[in-house]
Amino acid sequence: MGVLEDILKALDRVEIWKEVQNTPQRVSALEKRIGALEEKLGGKWPADVCRYCGERGARLNHAIPRRGKTDVRAHKPSTR
Repeated sequence: MGVLEDILKALDRVEIWKEVQNTPQRVSALEKRIGALEEKLGGKWPADVCRYCGERGARLNHAIPRRGKTDVRAHKPSTR
């Protein structure tokens, strides 16, 4: 058991090991944040996201009203 303790003490001096030890807490915090964001979206896409390519900054180019509660919309992704 002395060898294992020596290895753990040596690892504690390495910066990246400290980050690796904090990874489970960071992952659980990120999972909670993602869950909260998905709950806010409620299964809907944000208005400025292209549903085909996922590009942010899509803007409504034009819309043609139809009978009832529907219309035909053309979105134009931004050119970055």
